[in-house]
Amino acid sequence: MQSRHLQMLMAAAGFYTGGIDGILGPISKAAMAAVEARHASDYKFDPKTTFDSRRETGAAQACLKQLGHDPGIIDGWDGVHTEEALNAFLFKQTNGHDESIPRTPTGTVTATGDIPFQRDVGTYYGAPGDGIKSQLVIIDLPFSLRIDWNLRQKVSRISVHKRASAQLKKALIEVHDHYGMTRMQELGIDRYAGCYNHRKMRGSNSWSMHAYGCAIDFYAEPNGLRTKCPDALFCGAEYKDFLDIMEANEWLPAIRLWGKDAMHFQRAKL
Repeated sequence: MQSRHLQMLMAAAGFYTGGIDGILGPISKAAMAAVEARHASDYKFDPKTTFDSRRETGAAQACLKQLGHDPGIIDGWDGVHTEEALNAFLFKQTNGHDESIPRTPTGTVTATGDIPFQRDVGTYYGAPGDGIKSQLVIIDLPFSLRIDWNLRQKVSRISVHKRASAQLKKALIEVHDHYGMTRMQELGIDRYAGCYNHRKMRGSNSWSMHAYGCAIDFYAEPNGLRTKCPDALFCGAEYKDFLDIMEANEWLPAIRLWGKDAMHFQRAKL
């Protein structure tokens, strides 16, 4: 997160009137304090008792949320959700309209089982919001995954829709049994980047599959939303078994569904 981006966000959200110079002086710091006061109930950490870069990221996240670009949890950690929300803001600032990200089917996934099409997920899983939240369950894994944007933090419990939970738990246990924890960490397969998230799809006005509790992301940075094979890390030969295991358990890899966004897996067909 560059300092000038924080200033741009605070200015767009009505907190900052200084120059966009990347220098976080008294005017910028006063604007940050105003952001924190306005959005105190949204913060998941105390910005006054942490280091500067985390406080700055938290203020940027709060502004992004206010401006309609969902950064995920306002936790001060600069992860994939924050970066994609910033990308959306900058694109709109530059072009005057929201970015559109096409997702054209590749036809390389042969899905079996009772997997809904994306057009039918509202009927199959329910309506985003309270309708989905009431159907979320927690799966407990017999091992821990690292949080992708804060590798010191680990998680072994994941919230997911009850109609996709058994398949996800089985898939992740099979991945662990196949690779082992040491190899998973070497490859970054253990870098968990989020599952349920009540937000719209990046570059679209439709609800994200994450809002239905039927999507999960791993190791975001080298497997980005716009990155195709062979540039995406998960296109490498050593990751084929990972993708195969997920697909065999009805969690379909986006890199095979629409040829990009390799971090993303979903229990829904295109």
